[in-house]
Amino acid sequence: MFKRLLSITFLSIVFFFSCKKDVGVYPAPIIQEPTSPFVLQNEIYPNPCQGVFTIKPNTTDSQTVILYNMTGLQVFSLTINGTTAIVDNSLVNGIYLLRISSKHGTNTNKIIVSK
Repeated sequence: MFKRLLSITFLSIVFFFSCKKDVGVYPAPIIQEPTSPFVLQNEIYPNPCQGVFTIKPNTTDSQTVILYNMTGLQVFSLTINGTTAIVDNSLVNGIYLLRISSKHGTNTNKIIVSK
């Protein structure tokens, strides 16, 4: 009985490794080109400015704009909806950080106010 079981096992192993796999039966997988991620870019001009500058985003999504002074204090905040926003504020001379956030990410720019 043991010899018969051993011979069946041996023949099964030999048969398994001697079979050729059907390479042509299965279709090749479809490889999709990876899409590049969207990069949030805003055109801000003029810089340096006199307190009036323009933000021109490259998306039509809603964006939150926050302006900080160099001590980290929030000077103002507004929301733009994909259009060019002209910001007029009575800012004093100095360097400010402009943080623009949307669902695509966050972008920080430096604004110089020189009157």
